[in-house]
Amino acid sequence: MHAVSIIIPMRNAEAWIDATLRSLLVQLDELEVIVVDDGSSDRSAAVVQAVGDQRIRLIPGPRRGISAAFNAGLASAGGEYACRCDADDLYPRGRLADQRTFLDLNPEYGAVCGSYTTIDPSGRRVADHFADCPPGDITDEILSGRSRSHMCAYLFRTALLREIGGCREWFVTSEDADLQYRLAEVTRIAFDPRCAYLYRLHDASITHAQRSAQRKFYEAEARRFLEQRRRGQPDDLQRNAPPPVPVHEEGHTSLSTDQQIQELLLGQAWREHAGGRRRQSVATGWRAVRSRPGSLKAWRSLVALLIKPSSRKIHTQA
Repeated sequence: MHAVSIIIPMRNAEAWIDATLRSLLVQLDELEVIVVDDGSSDRSAAVVQAVGDQRIRLIPGPRRGISAAFNAGLASAGGEYACRCDADDLYPRGRLADQRTFLDLNPEYGAVCGSYTTIDPSGRRVADHFADCPPGDITDEILSGRSRSHMCAYLFRTALLREIGGCREWFVTSEDADLQYRLAEVTRIAFDPRCAYLYRLHDASITHAQRSAQRKFYEAEARRFLEQRRRGQPDDLQRNAPPPVPVHEEGHTSLSTDQQIQELLLGQAWREHAGGRRRQSVATGWRAVRSRPGSLKAWRSLVALLIKPSSRKIHTQA
């Protein structure tokens, strides 16, 4: 039996999948990587096969979306633990060894997750997410409707994922939040603030293929379903009575990669500023300006970062 099964739903990831696989194969010797080719029309499958590692299995996907593709990999998984990696992203070195050790030593926990970092198409760090949060049990936080981190930053006990039925296919997006909520209802979940995932931003990623209004709808429904179950009722999906999915008009798409990177950099700069790291915040603000020099918002933020005292400095003087 493998220690860990890594499930990769894949569709047209020719440009990224080789780097993704190589970041996974150095994690542990006792692992399997299950690549679910969900209808790729490019050379993705050939790139996977060319890696030539016996720990990789390439299986066909059901072509019903990312939830169904993940579930196909879960059904095939032979590991005690399971995790997901998207076909264009990376694992930082040592991540799985640390998470596996935690679950080995803490059998009362069904999953552990870490922080994650967004990177640009070339792999350069953009921003850290949840890295400033303290470690500990986050079960109650998740049950309150606040999903912590990214599904791909989790290591799960495979049996528990199967117990809850994996991802629910009704969710075109936000299937990860729905899974986290349902998992927290049956087990305890821990958080380690060390980085466990590198999430690549690029225009062909799943995030950019989805309309922002669509994501907001499914996010809201995942929380509403959680509230129904918390009241002791089956949720609408369990009753086989899901709400109608609204038709989202053309044009309501996500920000471009450049816009999203700039927004993330500005957010990172202000978090650094609030934490008293003024010099670092100005450097990050300058990176935001350089990413899209025509943005007046970025220039205004940079000026504000230069002239406004940090919150920590104000507190010290008081």
